[in-house]
Amino acid sequence: MFQKLKSLLQTLGLRKLDPITTHKQLIDFIESRSAFVSQTTLYTYVKARAGMQHPKLFANPDFLTSLRIARWHIYGAAISDLTLFVGAQINRDAILAHDQLSIYCTEMIEDIFAANSQEDIDSKRFMQICEKGKQRIAFADWQAIESGSAAFQSSSDAVFKWAPIADELKVHDEEIVRNSIHLRWIGVRRDLKDLIKPRLIIDDWQKHRDHAC
Repeated sequence: MFQKLKSLLQTLGLRKLDPITTHKQLIDFIESRSAFVSQTTLYTYVKARAGMQHPKLFANPDFLTSLRIARWHIYGAAISDLTLFVGAQINRDAILAHDQLSIYCTEMIEDIFAANSQEDIDSKRFMQICEKGKQRIAFADWQAIESGSAAFQSSSDAVFKWAPIADELKVHDEEIVRNSIHLRWIGVRRDLKDLIKPRLIIDDWQKHRDHAC
């Protein structure tokens, strides 16, 4: 409980961020930032579109079901995006060969998805989001996604596709919605670059793998 509270306070900027030095800390960062970005973007968009009617809308069981479905699709896409960006940051230090970096990121995304038990969308569909992320890892151009927003297209697409808003309204909202989530990712990207310690993380990961063997 304390660790989750600490992570939330850090995400909100209410507590100084600790360096990311272990594999577990890196996974916590990916999960917490993906949840924050995806849910904040989704709920802000829905409330803005609903206006003064949003309390009634949030009391509608069918709408809440659609909202939960959207939340998991967007969160899954955010996990995939941020894991890909993490791989690009680790690649900067040239610690792992390309195939080993792919293995590391693939194991990480599999572990994160497996740890997120949910019943709002079909489990096979949820794992399809994971598989798409793994495919992107397998063919990643790490240098191309190291500094910019190139890694974060899936979460942008997911918000636009799955937000429970009428399609005719989305047409007019697309640029605003995409800009909204990209702006939220900027702070996450900055924090990750400042905090990540790739050599310590990979040493920690390899130590635990050797111990497991």
